[in-house]
Amino acid sequence: MSSVDIGRTSSRVVRPPFYLVMSLAMAAVIIAGFSRTVPDDFTAGSKFPLLLAIHGTVFTLWIVLFVAQPAIVARGSLKLHRRIGWIGAALAFAMFVMGIAATLFAIRFNAVPSFFPPPLFLVMNTIGIAVFGGLVTAGVMLRKKAEWHKRLMLCATISILGPGIGRLLPMESFGRAAPMVMFAAILVFGLAGPIYDMIIRRRVHPAYIWGVSTIVISMVVTGPIAFTPAASALAAFIRSA
Repeated sequence: MSSVDIGRTSSRVVRPPFYLVMSLAMAAVIIAGFSRTVPDDFTAGSKFPLLLAIHGTVFTLWIVLFVAQPAIVARGSLKLHRRIGWIGAALAFAMFVMGIAATLFAIRFNAVPSFFPPPLFLVMNTIGIAVFGGLVTAGVMLRKKAEWHKRLMLCATISILGPGIGRLLPMESFGRAAPMVMFAAILVFGLAGPIYDMIIRRRVHPAYIWGVSTIVISMVVTGPIAFTPAASALAAFIRSA
């Protein structure tokens, strides 16, 4: 082995596994955020809605899998990674269904956070879970193209960081700026991948251009849609149903 080969091998060994680090950082945000509310949910006992318990379980399983998959890849177990991937696809579908159901439940039973008007909560969550579903679907379809797959799956999970961030930050103190603060925090994670690409590859992979752009566009259109008479009427209909 030449000195050049040794240098290349060493650089691969010491380079931190970016996707594992990102998954752990995102899991930390979600755990820290939900740790502020989950204890109260457990003490509620049978009074805690079953639908929200299922939603939380599915969400937790997704985060566990999201951390496990890059860890498995880092160990070189690509075959196991692919097998478990199909479990992830099923979980993603369950996430989509339960995300919509939990949003409707929160609006119907006045469980929307005080810093979000119900129409904004409805539109933001609906668009967010749709973006998640779309990016996961694209990631599954491009599973044989690893460079696309891992970036799209990362972007998909970034798109659903809102609930964790919303519980972690003092959102009430931001008033009407609360949605913008949440979007900015999500965008910090969204830009981490492209920045890492620029440092390591000297260019941004097209998967990030599609994934991050989709997240940004969803943020931009949320407000204009949420504050339309149609969104207000729909939220009012759900609350009175």
